[in-house]
Amino acid sequence: MKLLIVEDQELPREALEYAVNNVMPKFYDGFSKGDYDSAHWYTEAEKLITEKAYDLILLDHRMPYKNPGCKDTEDTKKFTNALQDIGYNLIKKIKAKNPKTIVIGTSSLSEHELSGSTKPDFTMSKDFIRTESNLEQILAQMKGGIM
Repeated sequence: MKLLIVEDQELPREALEYAVNNVMPKFYDGFSKGDYDSAHWYTEAEKLITEKAYDLILLDHRMPYKNPGCKDTEDTKKFTNALQDIGYNLIKKIKAKNPKTIVIGTSSLSEHELSGSTKPDFTMSKDFIRTESNLEQILAQMKGGIM
């Protein structure tokens, strides 16, 4: 199981990594903690998607196009000014490379804010309270015949 996490913010990425490290081994033999790639902005994710084949991608929508030169925890204003609603634009590229890749959207934007965007296969929360259970529910559905 090749997995990619695309998340620009520190705390949500930690929540996603925690869920992946705890849930994935329950569903995929041989998956171990840290057994995934990670991207922080659009161009980094695009490069990884072009170079590698993924079975599962956790994808944020609102992110910087390129490295803003700081983390969200270092210079909030500069980081926030770099954010764009572009992450789900990668879905068409992902599916063109491998239509079987499952994309789980992690955007916290509302349906209205996401209107006009390509939709992921599933959506999940990226807060520590629900992330683990959301990922477990999605993987159970996938194991139930979607994949």
